[in-house]
Amino acid sequence: MSKLGRRLFVQLGLAGFIALILLQWNKLVRNKIETNNKKSLSIPFNKNKAIDFIDDYIIINKKENITVFSAHCTHLGCKINETIDGKIVCPCHGSEYDLNGNAIKGPAYKSLEKISATISDDGSQLLING
Repeated sequence: MSKLGRRLFVQLGLAGFIALILLQWNKLVRNKIETNNKKSLSIPFNKNKAIDFIDDYIIINKKENITVFSAHCTHLGCKINETIDGKIVCPCHGSEYDLNGNAIKGPAYKSLEKISATISDDGSQLLING
């Protein structure tokens, strides 16, 4: 085997190994997000707060029209916990989402996952069905 042939063999092997590691990483991140989002939670509901970050959820209150999103970025699953200039911002890589959960700046390109939620009859609790 020539020197060029060995070098190419090693480079292809290394590229294959890196691809395998990236595929496994992606699978682990997706499993972690799915596991985190499969819990139910009852939390005090503050109707005066427009945006709230509680546990693994982002709660958007627009005139008592409540929307709950997963607080995990759709890029690599980092936990989102802040807003800047009316946008939901991932602290890890700078992905931005509007208040409807739509990705508006990458690297994320998918919208935030919407979570089913209801307000209790007395209006004091938010029931999240993750």
